Amino acid sequence: MEQKEKKTKILVVDDDPVIRGLIKSIFMNSEFDVNEADSGEMALEILPDIMPDIILLDIIMSGMDGFEVLKDIRSNKKLKYIRIILLSSKSDINERLKGYGLGTDDYMIKPFVGNELLAKVSVFAKLKHFKERNLSLTELVKSEINKRMEKEKYIQNQERLISMSDMIISIAHYWRQPLNALGITVQDIYDAYTHNELTEDYLKKNVEQSMRHITFMSNIIDSFQSIIDAKNDNVSETIHIPALLREALVSIKDMLELSNVKCTINGIDYLKYADISTIDLIIESEPAALRQIVAKIVITVNYLIQKYQKVDDKFSGLIKIKLYTTSEKIIIQVQGNGVQLNDNEISRFFEPYYALGESKFSNEGLGLFFTKILVEQHCNGELFIKKENNLSIFQLELPYSPPPVTK
Repeated sequence: MEQKEKKTKILVVDDDPVIRGLIKSIFMNSEFDVNEADSGEMALEILPDIMPDIILLDIIMSGMDGFEVLKDIRSNKKLKYIRIILLSSKSDINERLKGYGLGTDDYMIKPFVGNELLAKVSVFAKLKHFKERNLSLTELVKSEINKRMEKEKYIQNQERLISMSDMIISIAHYWRQPLNALGITVQDIYDAYTHNELTEDYLKKNVEQSMRHITFMSNIIDSFQSIIDAKNDNVSETIHIPALLREALVSIKDMLELSNVKCTINGIDYLKYADISTIDLIIESEPAALRQIVAKIVITVNYLIQKYQKVDDKFSGLIKIKLYTTSEKIIIQVQGNGVQLNDNEISRFFEPYYALGESKFSNEGLGLFFTKILVEQHCNGELFIKKENNLSIFQLELPYSPPPVTK
């Protein structure tokens, strides 16, 4: 049986949504998988995750222009096989020479002929795939082993669906330590009273400690109740993802500011991204559940930044959110500077009993067991942690069907 050829991945980088739509319509067949970025900054953010075969790169854009993006890509040896075609509305020979000097493979003037662009992309795709086939046998074997390991890990994660009884057991586990501590505190207060040693300071100290235990237990119930509520009110609505991200992050705005943590989406401040972005991502899902999922992931990453970084007056945290699409999924990645979970922590992060810190009495210190259930049961998605350059990245994947492009 003849082996099926893989799709050619194309990344269209242009701040004009009309041009992006036109290019997507040219490549609307089974041979191509078209992704898009509305700025040079966004293109560089999502490039390592998409790893396209061909980049169609506009030169004149707000922010980073095409030359800057081209220079950045060509400085990365891992991206050397990507073919780049510059697009411009100018026919300036000096501009062309500059592009070739920076490493572009070709240059096209807008408006261009669709068949010519299609032909050029097809030729460059074949050239790229030919060079890739010349990789050493060792590299190919290593790549196949890594793919197999990732596939097995995915299957294992899917098989770890936990029943409601397991959830109740996990709550009991979370409650055991604070309940024991409350019992000891009450006994200490009684002993102090019987021995005439009950002072106002002693009572105040023990009441504050008891309230921390009670708050911790209350947060556990809130997390559990959110799943029950979502199950009873699982009404899907049309959701604009950039707007929902802003709503989720605004709900924890005070926490981010108090923690001295900056948060960006595709390199843009999270409060501005929904207004600036020209990529409309619309899906049908449960908005309340999705807002809670995003907020909880960011809260957890913020907690990890504080936990793994030395916090002082000069410390400034950064949470980077990447938002992009494939042909079938919306990908939301959340990464905190300096957050490096080891393999054991990653493997346990979604267990029902896992807490990030033994002495932490807040919802921040919990793992993502409840959040993962919301993702799977109410958004039909996946939530996992992956490592990239020794940094830990929380990845949320949601099913997505791009709307048809009208010519």
